[in-house]
Amino acid sequence: MIARLRDKVTAFCRRWWALLLALLLLLCFVSEITGFTDRLLLLSGVADPHVLPPDGQLQVHTLDVGNADALLLLCDGEAMLIDAGEHNDGDTVTEYLQHFGISHLKYVVATHADADHIGGMREVLKHFSVGEYWMATMPYGAEPTTATYLNLLSFLSERQITVTEATVGMTRTLGDAQIRVLSPVFRSEDANEQSVVCMVTYGDTRFLFMGDAGESVETTLLSDAIRADFLKVSHHGADNATSEAFLRRVSPSVAVISCGRDNLYGHPTAAVLSRLEKAGACVYRTDHNGCVVVSSDGTDIRVKTETE
Repeated sequence: MIARLRDKVTAFCRRWWALLLALLLLLCFVSEITGFTDRLLLLSGVADPHVLPPDGQLQVHTLDVGNADALLLLCDGEAMLIDAGEHNDGDTVTEYLQHFGISHLKYVVATHADADHIGGMREVLKHFSVGEYWMATMPYGAEPTTATYLNLLSFLSERQITVTEATVGMTRTLGDAQIRVLSPVFRSEDANEQSVVCMVTYGDTRFLFMGDAGESVETTLLSDAIRADFLKVSHHGADNATSEAFLRRVSPSVAVISCGRDNLYGHPTAAVLSRLEKAGACVYRTDHNGCVVVSSDGTDIRVKTETE
């Protein structure tokens, strides 16, 4: 009799555990398809950086690729890549994008021809279709002749990826975000000064991406409407950019520096960090914080880092 009672209790518990498991699976399924879980994580500030943002949000991911640049913008199901790191960063950038299930990049921007910005580009573009590929052209006679640059041009031609010259005033949309090209504003034989500079506006929030542009570009932009909530600090925090006058005009609340741990260049410099602090910006660095994800709902911005 005791054995039969034990069997009945065991069967009863199994049925309830099975029902509870089914309810939990149903809850997870409903949460996944409705995006409730993602929204809850975003509101709590602990969002998985590999979850696509819900509609009504822009995300900017500054990848940790050492003393190089690679940034991913996501908005309303559309993706934009700005730079792709060094040669050995191609796999890292590719895997990061694939975590989101991305197969198409609406825009790819090569800010300029230095290897720490385009070195990983060929490897990345093997895995994604591209809507538009942007770059700035150098003056005649000053075109890059590096193998990295020439091999990339050959690859773009082979893949029949049309190259669009980035020009001042060019505008595009990424979901509900508005993109405007601010530079190159003049012809220079210095590749850094030919960097593609973009302003991305989402609702009342603005994001400024400087590439490696220096103080001469900053000076020409001072007459433009360059106030921004987010600043991708130029040239990994090198001292030849991010001037006091520029920071007063931009007045960013968040500044992100893409730089390598113990890099040989001393990036970012103490002078740049001091200027950013004086400007009241909250500074994040990929060498300290890993990948930095900045989210905007059109009114406020939130920051989540890999080390948190």
